[in-house]
Amino acid sequence: MIAVDGFAAGGFLTEVEPHDVDDPGAPTVSTDLFDLDGDGHYETTVRCTDAGMTVATDVDGDGVTDKFTAFGRDGQYRSWEIFREANGIGRGEMTESGEL
Repeated sequence: MIAVDGFAAGGFLTEVEPHDVDDPGAPTVSTDLFDLDGDGHYETTVRCTDAGMTVATDVDGDGVTDKFTAFGRDGQYRSWEIFREANGIGRGEMTESGEL
C-alpha cells in the first residue's frame, strides 16, 4: 500500500526548476508537467531526483493520480494503480515491477 495524497495531479501545477544551493550534496529535484491528450489540463507529472524518476498520471481527469510509476537509477521500476476507498483514503496496488 502507498499513500497517494501527495501525488494528486492538481498539486503539481507549478514547475519546480533544479536549484543551486551552497551544499553540493543537497538533492536536486526537477518537475515537468505534460498534457498528453491535448485537452489543456496537465495530467502527467514527471519528477527527477538523484534517486531516479517518478511518473504520476491522472487517467480519468478527476484531479487525482490514478497510476504511479517509480524508476530507480539502478534500472528497477515499479508501477501502482491507485484507488480511492469510500472514506477518501487512497491505496495503491502494485501492477508491474521489473528491470529495464
